[in-house]
Amino acid sequence: MILPINNGYSSLNTGHSQEGLDDNGRDIFFRILGPLQVIIKGKPIRVGRNRQLTVLAALLLHTNRIVAVNSLIDAVWRSAPPATADKQIQTCVWRLRNAFAAAGAPVDLIETEQGGYRIRLGDEDLDAHAFEKAVRRARDLVAVGELEQATAEYRSALALFRGQPLADLSGPLTYAVAAHWEERRFSVLEEWLDVGLTLGRHAELISELKPLVAEYPMRERLCAQLMTALHLSQRRAEALTVYRNNRLTQINNLGLEPGAGLQKLHQKILSGEPIAPPPAVSYQPWPPAKVPAQLPAQVKDFTGRRDLLHRITSDLRADGGPRVVALAGCGGTGKTALAIHAGHSLQQHFPDGQLYADLRGQTDPAPTQEVLHGFLDALGVPEQRIPAGLAARAALFRSVTAAKRLLIMLDDVAESTRYETLLPSGESAVLCTGRASLLKIPGVSEYRVDGLPTDEALDLLASLVGVERVFAEVDSARRIARLCGHLPLAVRAAGARLRARPRCTLRSFTDRLATQQSRIDELSIGCLDMGARLASSLDQLPPAGYRLWLRLSLCDLEYVPEWMASAVSDRPGEDTQRLLDTLVNLHLLAVAPGEVPGGPTYAFNPLVRDHARQRAAAELGSVAEQDVIDRIELALCGREGTNGVPGGYRPSEEPTVHGTQAL
Repeated sequence: MILPINNGYSSLNTGHSQEGLDDNGRDIFFRILGPLQVIIKGKPIRVGRNRQLTVLAALLLHTNRIVAVNSLIDAVWRSAPPATADKQIQTCVWRLRNAFAAAGAPVDLIETEQGGYRIRLGDEDLDAHAFEKAVRRARDLVAVGELEQATAEYRSALALFRGQPLADLSGPLTYAVAAHWEERRFSVLEEWLDVGLTLGRHAELISELKPLVAEYPMRERLCAQLMTALHLSQRRAEALTVYRNNRLTQINNLGLEPGAGLQKLHQKILSGEPIAPPPAVSYQPWPPAKVPAQLPAQVKDFTGRRDLLHRITSDLRADGGPRVVALAGCGGTGKTALAIHAGHSLQQHFPDGQLYADLRGQTDPAPTQEVLHGFLDALGVPEQRIPAGLAARAALFRSVTAAKRLLIMLDDVAESTRYETLLPSGESAVLCTGRASLLKIPGVSEYRVDGLPTDEALDLLASLVGVERVFAEVDSARRIARLCGHLPLAVRAAGARLRARPRCTLRSFTDRLATQQSRIDELSIGCLDMGARLASSLDQLPPAGYRLWLRLSLCDLEYVPEWMASAVSDRPGEDTQRLLDTLVNLHLLAVAPGEVPGGPTYAFNPLVRDHARQRAAAELGSVAEQDVIDRIELALCGREGTNGVPGGYRPSEEPTVHGTQAL
């Protein structure tokens, strides 16, 4: 329940005419701290009921931010929108614009943005904003000891409430708003009462506090304030009665004793100890906001990706509310280096700074709560102002970022990450990397990051070992890139090996890589650990998916058709399809390009296949190889169509398993 304006608030309205708030030179003023009201050029205007009011309320609750059409539809119709809902929302906005323009408001007061609408208001054009500004002024005055002026600002802020916010509307949106502003008004009211007690106005405040405590007996701070005011007014017995009544109410309703603070105050009054009025809370203003620059250093020899880099930066620069761009690919594709390079190239577009967090994927995920703490600290929020809970930190993060233009990089996001709590408000942008697809993030633009084209892989290798050395043996260099699966991390590892062996020819190094059993080890050196990167990509695989992945690696075809995956799987056809989708989602397989009769075909990155084969040899043994051969042979014999394969599927060569002729 929202406090009624005349219940315990009579003194709050003294000298603060509500009409005066609107006649103070404002062209436009919106009220939501009570029944929704629009005042333009000093006169209230009539806004259509029901849908139009709900749409306007949703826009006002997200002032200066884009509200998606789907959000407006949910606010109006909840779970049962009509087929023409988007058209009806468009009509509501059109009518609101006409009503505002006819009263003298700017024609662009409500803007149409991609996917939604935004209402543009100044700081003094909405009563909720005016309330918050007055509270900030009051707290600043308390901090410097100007308590009389602070009292006036508190009263000015509280006078803006005219009853339950959006009282003429109903629904979940309104209920949430009412609950928020009830708590907000109470907390400010209690601050004002503390200032009054500090000023020695305890006798005056008793008449304010008694009806409040009677209606809201569970608010112990109000109860303590009334007990203090009574005791300081030489009404000790009444103060003890207030405590006794509060205690009985809490025991009867909750089965709990009053809190420690209230009990301690009660003991002081009983023992006759002197009680000083509570000091007014000193709200130190926040220090100037920091401009964080947390992006890791750029990779000096970053190579290629020009087209992809252009698409990423264009998406991140786009206007229209928060943008989220995701880069997905298996370990070693250079997603992080690409994201860092894109972030540094966009510094001038995000003047409020860049935030960075390594979320550490699925193996050792960073607690989202700790990430938010780091972000808030980097943005200048004092430690004592950072709340403990995840939801509260996320809400504060959205509030702090609402007026900023930040670039936020979230590296190595897992599907289980509470990414929604890390999304900012306002005009900021988010750049994510992950090994699994991140399409679940609302509004995300996702790009798959694969290996480098051959020419770019050669450029990267040349930057590591020298141009002359690469192009003296260009054919061997091309073969190294191919054996590395064109993955940047593997090419870097190869370059590190060659740089440590200046007399080693590229041809002899290629011969070392050609042996599958040692290839992954040869491409793992220091932090350039290709084996560890590929192994960590398997953490999110279910056991059945992992087994299918191993068995598919034994099919020595460039493209594995879906029917062959079903043949080597231990699962029914539908289960196999779901497992294949999981492997594609984790970028351990790729859907081969082009249309193929009889269903899709799948391809391995060559280095990923080598890693799978090493594991298959160690974990499945030679029995599995023969089993895969038998299953493929049986499937081929049982199929109809050209060459025994339906749909005209004709392998360019006979299937082999682990280099052995299968059929």
